[in-house]
Amino acid sequence: MSNFNRQVDEDREAELIKNSKMGDSASFEILFRQYCPIVIHIKDKYFLRTYDLDDWLQEGRIIFFNTLANYDTKRHITLGKYFQANFQNRVYSLIRREMAVKRRSDLFCNSLETMKTESGEYERLFMTKHGGPDELVVLKENCERYYSDLSRFEAQVFKYYYQGKHSVEIASLLHCEVPRVSNAVSRCRNKFAKRVSK
Repeated sequence: MSNFNRQVDEDREAELIKNSKMGDSASFEILFRQYCPIVIHIKDKYFLRTYDLDDWLQEGRIIFFNTLANYDTKRHITLGKYFQANFQNRVYSLIRREMAVKRRSDLFCNSLETMKTESGEYERLFMTKHGGPDELVVLKENCERYYSDLSRFEAQVFKYYYQGKHSVEIASLLHCEVPRVSNAVSRCRNKFAKRVSK
């Protein structure tokens, strides 16, 4: 009896996959709800600084959509395992990107005083990677200008954010709502990207 039920489930899933590939959003939703625990499981294992549950679910939907589009039922891998591998790879990519941004931010946002007290370590690192003292002067000026781009509230949020604190913790420290902090983080990132790209 259980083999019969398993076959029915496999046939039903194959039908839902086919319908999803043809653009049936109801079939997609049924399948995504079935495999959503994979997203939650991976979310509980890894930390992404600015991601809340909605962000994780959105990433999950996008990757699940791509997984379905590329899934071949003739392969010897289940949809669940294929989705898990794809989603895990996406999360690794997001973590790498977050770490790269943090490293870059740490380099760009160290004050002149800190750079001096650290025996020129950042200057040497920057000159090795990016050319020389002229570029370093521009970098320092951009960093100082970046701080002046921020509102008082954004500057407070930025300070805590780059100490590794999460939005909920920052909101508690600043006695405000979490969405206000999340919006400030987003504005800080946008201003930083504009300033660095100049």
